[in-house]
Order: sequence, then structure tokens, then C-alpha cells
Amino acid sequence: MTFLNAILLGGVIAGAIPVIIHIINRNRFRRIRWGAMHLIEQILRRRRRRLKIEQIILLLVRIAIPVLLALCMARPVLTGIEALRGKAKTSLVVLLDNSYSMNAFSAAGSHFAQAKTQINTIVNALPKGSEVTVAWMSGRASSQLGPTFDKARLRGMLAAKKQGFGAADSAAAIETAAGICSNANYIDRELLIISDFQKITWHSDTAEPRQRALELVRNIPIPPRLTLLRIGKEVTDNIAVESLDVSRPIIGVAQNLRVRAAIKNHGKTTFDGLRIHFRVDGKNRSASQMTLGAGESGQVVFSHAFETPGSHVVEIFADADPLKADNVKRFSIPVWDKLPVLLVSGDTNPAPLQAETAFLQIALQPFTSARATLSDLITTRVVTPEKLTAKELMENRVVVLANVPQLADLQVNCLDDYVRRGGGLLVFPGDRINRDWYNSKMLASGAGLLPCRFVQIINSDAANSQPALIVAQHYDHQALEFFNDPRNGTLQDAKLQTWCKLAAAQSSLPDISIAAHLDTADPFLVEKQFGKGRVIQCCTACDDDWSNLPARPAYLPLMQQLVAYLASTVYPPRNVSVGQQLAALLGPENADKTAVITDPEGKRHELKAVLKDDHCLVEFADTELPGLYALETPDNETIHFVVNTSSKESDLKLLDDAEFAELAQQMQAEAVSSAEQYLQLDKRRRFGREMWKSLLAAVLVLCLIEILLQQRFGMIKK
Repeated sequence: MTFLNAILLGGVIAGAIPVIIHIINRNRFRRIRWGAMHLIEQILRRRRRRLKIEQIILLLVRIAIPVLLALCMARPVLTGIEALRGKAKTSLVVLLDNSYSMNAFSAAGSHFAQAKTQINTIVNALPKGSEVTVAWMSGRASSQLGPTFDKARLRGMLAAKKQGFGAADSAAAIETAAGICSNANYIDRELLIISDFQKITWHSDTAEPRQRALELVRNIPIPPRLTLLRIGKEVTDNIAVESLDVSRPIIGVAQNLRVRAAIKNHGKTTFDGLRIHFRVDGKNRSASQMTLGAGESGQVVFSHAFETPGSHVVEIFADADPLKADNVKRFSIPVWDKLPVLLVSGDTNPAPLQAETAFLQIALQPFTSARATLSDLITTRVVTPEKLTAKELMENRVVVLANVPQLADLQVNCLDDYVRRGGGLLVFPGDRINRDWYNSKMLASGAGLLPCRFVQIINSDAANSQPALIVAQHYDHQALEFFNDPRNGTLQDAKLQTWCKLAAAQSSLPDISIAAHLDTADPFLVEKQFGKGRVIQCCTACDDDWSNLPARPAYLPLMQQLVAYLASTVYPPRNVSVGQQLAALLGPENADKTAVITDPEGKRHELKAVLKDDHCLVEFADTELPGLYALETPDNETIHFVVNTSSKESDLKLLDDAEFAELAQQMQAEAVSSAEQYLQLDKRRRFGREMWKSLLAAVLVLCLIEILLQQRFGMIKK
């Protein structure tokens, strides 16, 4: 035990006052001879012992009152080893929520600004020489502030830190904090989590991964003390552009693009006459008006045709509330004058419509085939398998293998690299394919290019059965969504007399999905994500040898949709989330040349093009700000990248008091709502718990007891 006002302990001697008064009063008694005294002497002798006991009890109570009052004024603190670390240097790790929900404003300003103020107050109160680290709950952990022993430097870095725009990941952030705490320099360690404690992030549904991360914290040899500090008030109004979808992943000049956006009112107020703006390349093109009640969602649709090829940006904007981060969604879309596709044909029969890719050529460039005045977006080049080279691959956006028997190992390696870097590959079987070769070289136990194994060729005529049909369904696959509208044609009209059975077991892998089925339960189209590119495998040939599909109206849009879908991933993605890296592939002639990227704030960053294999790579990682990033390549081409916020945090509902207390209990943490409360908590944990309130209560109780005892002992007993 220790005392905060030890000098006042001298007041304990006041406990001698009742004893002195008692002694003085005893000496003041005078003996008076009274004739009748002998009549009560016997009664007095019987009551003397009880009177002494009563007087001793009263005396003890009266002594305790001034003693306890003196102890109360000296402010005793119940402590053990805490007194040894009362002023010990501390390693403080602050886990700060920098997600975009912290940009919400209340009367005291943005939640993020309030959090920085609270951190400064806490850091200023730390013992001199303490170590401080500030890590983030959103974005890159490598961008943390510290560790540092210089408070002034930390305050400067914190002041310069901008508000975040990503989604909070509490489990990953706590795991990062565990690593920082394990490397702390001091034994006295604190982990302080500062957040608005948004329900979507801290709800019980996310408890399991968070508890696993907390186990890492608790298993540190010297675990930190954990505290939760809640910031801000709940904001009740928020309109968010939740999603933006385009009808085509790529588009040609003068082709119509349909843009669909979902708008949601996360607040409790009805928005009447809400204006939604449609912009193209930063210019207003159109606007729409809608009414959204509390919690309601709505959609708006705009259309546009681009007049020039190149990189373009479409934007949906709703200027409805102060939280700007989720009021806008953008989409970068390449507008091409040509889409080159390489067709590798296993049969180049020169007779009309006898070559393996004859129907496919007509479907991909119908205007050219018909010698019409209109031009096709897709251009095709047909080669034989032995002419498939790395140079041919680099010059085309999609490669189609049509009844190709097999390839050389070097060609397989080139295809592997091409798709892995973002290329598109479409594979059709036929009567010439070597199934064993495909299953060993192209499948490679699931690690190769093909999604599924070619099992066997099935002929319905030989089996005396009906031709297989494509199952009618609502298609979720992006390349087949076009056929959900019956006006665009139907795939169910096609009849497959022959098909190659695909091993459906491979579809259980997470990067493989079946886009469409046959009515025999066999897969018709199967997709595999391979690196940054995609592979689609079909179960039938692309000519009319195995089916009447090439003669059906749906064949042309099907082939164009598949090729356009695969072509949309040729280059690294141009639409990413906050914190994701931007990348562009340039020609090898740009090696060691400088590209310039302009961020949403207008700052220009120089980037060096690095030669990798047969292409140059330009990368940019600082994408903590949402918005438009424009890359100027060394050959004066402009590529637009769009960084969007996640719609996850648009629901600004916070944990209520009961939920916050329950969360703290689950995390075995202390819960506070201000820096002042944290400092009081920290003081108690450092120095122990003050007892003056309990002692004062004891003084008041003793005073009451003294009065009651005096009244009881003073009563005349019969």
C-alpha cells in the first residue's frame, strides 16, 4: 500500500483525542458520601462489567473515526508490484481505425480527427522515453507510424496522416498488432484499439477470426494490457453508390454501353428527389432523379457510345451527404478499335466451311465475312499449331485452340505464361485431340491450364440416344448473362450429337466454376482462373461436325461474349479497391524508361518500366486514396486506373452500449470512451486502486454507529 498524500498521515494521531478526553473525564469525578448509596452498590457491582465493555466499544469507535478520516485524506492506494512500475517506460501500440466510416462527421468533427486528438492526449501523458507505434485497421500494415520514442515526431506524423478510405479488418489488424507487441522494447506494454466500433466490422459474426488473432496477442511471452476506446457518435444519414456494372467488359467505338448502378439509403431519413449524375471522362452526360426511403435501395441505368478508342472512365455520383467516400463509383473501360484474336486451328481444310475455325471466324467478324461496309471490333488471325509462338501471343488478346492435337513443351510454357499474366484462352475439342496429352500436359493434376480432364468422347448416334441439350437456366456467369434476356437468343435450341465428357470432379476447386451444363449433367462450359488470366473449356467442337450449334442464331453472340469476356483480363485489372496495387504491361521497347502516374490529388509520381521476360512492367502501390489514377506511358499512351472504396462500411450503425460492453468482455479488454477515462484507467493499473472513497464511507458509517450506540447505552434499563 502507498499514499498519494502521505504528509496527511500525521492526522492519525487524532485517534488519541478520545482516549485523552476519557482519561480527563475519569479524573474529574468526586466522591460524595450519600446515605442511601449502600442500597445500589449491589446493583452497580452487577452492571460494572457491562458498562466497561460499552465504554470500550464507544471509545474504539471514536478512535477509529479520526484515524480513518486521516487515512482518507492521505489517499491510500492498494497496490503490490504496480508501485514499482508507476513511472516505468511503456511500449504503447495504438491500433487506429482508419476505414472510411471514420470520415463520418458529428458535432465534434470527423471521427478520425477526434481519434488523432485522443491519441495526442494519451501520448503526452506517457512517461518520458516511452515507445509508441500507431498501426492501421485498413490498408497496408507497412505504413504504420513508429515505433518511435520521440513524442513530437509522432505528433507531426499523425497530423500529416490522411483519413483512410478502405474497409476495416479487425482480425488482420490485431494480428499485425501482435507482431508489433512481441517486438516491444519495454516490459510494460499496452495495446489500445481506437475505433468507432461499427457493427459491420465488430459484430459477433466476425468474432471467430478476431478471437484467433487475440490468441496471438495473449500468447506473447509478455502480453500487453488491452483497452478499447470508442470514438464518435452514430451518423444517421448516408447515401451510398453500392455498385456500378457495365454491360460489356470491353467495347468498341460507337458501340452502346449500358451502365447500371445500385444506390442504397443506409440512413433513417427519406431522400426525396435524390439526383444521380452520370459522367464520362469527368464531364456530365446525364442525370436521373429518384426517391429512397429509409433502408431502401434503387437502381439507375445510363447508356453511352464512345467516339474515340483508348482508355475512358464512366462515373456515377450522388451528392447527398457529407460522407463523400461512398457517394461515387467509377469504372475504367478500354474502348478499342480492334480486338485481335488468334485462332489456332487443328484442321485448315481450304474447302468452304470445312476448316475447324471457319464458323468461328464468321461469328467473330460477321461484317468482314459478309463484306459489309460496317467494321468488326474483333479481328482474327488463323495459324496452324506449329506457328504458335510467344510473339504471336503478345500480339493478340485472346487465343483459341480449336481441335489442336497437341503442342510442344515450349509452346505450353508460352501459353502458361501468357494466361498467367492476364491472357484469355478458349479451348474446343475435336476428333483430332490427344486426350492423354491434354490430361498430362495441360491439366497437370489441377495445376495446369485446363479446368477439367477430357474423359471420353460420347456419340449419341452410336449410343442410340437423344442428342444432348444445353440446360435452360438463369446464367450467373458474366459471359452468359446476355442470354438471360430471351430477346438475345437462347442456347437451348442447339443439339449436340457428339461431345467430350469433362471430369466434373475438378469443378470442386475454388478457382474453377461451371458456367453451363448439358441435360446429361455433363459440364458444357467450364472456367478456370489461372494467375491473372482465365481459361474457358468447352465440351464440344466449334464447327458443325459435332453439333448444330454453329447454325443456331445464338452461336454468334455466344462466341463474341466468350471472347470479349476473356479479352477483358488480358492486362492487369484497371478497376481495383483501395490499397490494391496498380500495374500495367508495356512493350519491351520501354525498358528502363520513365512513366508518370497522377493520383487523385494531382500529384505526379515517376515510375520506372522494368523489363520482365518479353514485356515491361510498371507498378504503383500507393493507392490509399480512392479516385482516378492516370498513367502516362513512355510512348504517350494514357491508361486510366480507378480505385473504389468497398461498400462494406457504408452502413454507419455503431455498437450500442450493451454490445460494446459485451465485445470488451469477449476480448478480455477494458472499455473507455475518452482519453481522460483511459488515463484514469492507466493510472489505476499503474499505481493501484485508490481507497479514499471506501474509507470515507466507513467514517460516515462509524459516525452513525457511534450515535446509535451512545443512545442505546445511555438508556435507563429497568
